Amino acid sequence: MLSFLEKRIEEIIAGFCVSLMCFMVFFQVVMRYVFNTPVSWSDEIAVYAMLWSVYISVSWAVRERAHIRVMNVINLFPKSVSFALTVFSDMIWLFFGAFMTWQSILLDYSFWIDEYRSPALNIDQKWPYLCLVFGFGLMTFRILQIYYRWYKFGESPVESRDNQDVPHA
Repeated sequence: MLSFLEKRIEEIIAGFCVSLMCFMVFFQVVMRYVFNTPVSWSDEIAVYAMLWSVYISVSWAVRERAHIRVMNVINLFPKSVSFALTVFSDMIWLFFGAFMTWQSILLDYSFWIDEYRSPALNIDQKWPYLCLVFGFGLMTFRILQIYYRWYKFGESPVESRDNQDVPHA
């Protein structure tokens, strides 16, 4: 079960959030145009669901090695240079992720000190803003996990092109 969650937790959370967001938008459209009684709280839930799906999907993209990279340019270089450039870009992502995790913790902490509530549902904003902490924190963890697996098990941190081997740790 833990192995399943480790491999699929981002997909489960992001999928649930996208489904919830779509349902809330559909619900709002039906309430507004069919019953002529719009509700404001469904928009707020849809926004929170979208934010959580986006920031959790950042980690999912790192785990799947699907983040935007300029691989066409990197692959123009020899294999060892393109490998080094990919690792270098991952290190930039790692430091960016760690920095953003810290900044997200500080932001969320400020909501614990000075309470701010949403207008429609009166939700304390420290809870929705946790998506930043979880998203960037999980992204940073996934980058570290990729390089740990490379070091420990020899799993390549980059996709090999044309099924060629890449350097091992």
